[in-house]
Amino acid sequence: MVFSDDIFSNNSSFWQLAAGASATSNGGVDVLRLPSMDHSSGHIGSAVSIDAINDPTAKVFALIKDLVVGKTMAIAFPYKDPTSVKFYPKEMTQRIPFSSSAVPQLLRFFSFAPDSKQALGMRQTLALCEQESKPGEIRGCVTSVESLVDFARHVLGSDADVEILRSSLVSTSTPLIQNYTVLDFNEIATGNIVPCHNQPYPYPVYHCHYQLGIDNKVFKVLLRGDNGELVDSVFFCHMDTSKLTDDHVAFRLLGVKPGESEVCHFFTAYDLAAVPIPK
Repeated sequence: MVFSDDIFSNNSSFWQLAAGASATSNGGVDVLRLPSMDHSSGHIGSAVSIDAINDPTAKVFALIKDLVVGKTMAIAFPYKDPTSVKFYPKEMTQRIPFSSSAVPQLLRFFSFAPDSKQALGMRQTLALCEQESKPGEIRGCVTSVESLVDFARHVLGSDADVEILRSSLVSTSTPLIQNYTVLDFNEIATGNIVPCHNQPYPYPVYHCHYQLGIDNKVFKVLLRGDNGELVDSVFFCHMDTSKLTDDHVAFRLLGVKPGESEVCHFFTAYDLAAVPIPK
């Protein structure tokens, strides 16, 4: 197994929070900070309304032909607290119930008020994770490196060597949207690729999904922002868009229709892609 960067480094902050303890530090900063609930997920499978065309965080979509060294594009890369995207140890997460039926217990454990934003995010994530897969789809939620690799191997093959890709984190001073210039790019994989999306939860949880029989592409693209910051980004391409509805914001932004072109999007740091490593 190969893992990129330090995204899977253990984070010990959770161990300091016993059941029933306060979920804030002395300074009032959340110890168990939820992933932002006000960003829109740019992945093509999300239910994005037409109104989202005015959402600045929707500026993540592009086409393969846009990968030209020297080309400049306006792209959204929101800042993300590194602790919200790094998996916690399996030994910790496997001891905590992960079920809608356990919400009352979880609210007490994390000291969340039932009507709080944190409680709402937790309920929504659990409901998403408990949904049944649709025909031709493999989906599920992972809470550790081990469960992510297990899920990926269910799709890629039980003996597959798995590489986990994510875009690099931007700094707190990076604008939400700025012009980025393509410095370099290369195709990483074609075919079976598993995208995973960070969900609101007291510790990192990713929703992974895969459509059977649908080949996709993933690229690594080196970008330089107007502020000089470099971003090593993941560029995920859905090669078959024929079954998607034409009201998705991506089609309006790119000026294409379902089935006539691929649709690609840059992954922000809170999304992952699992790809097989060629042997």
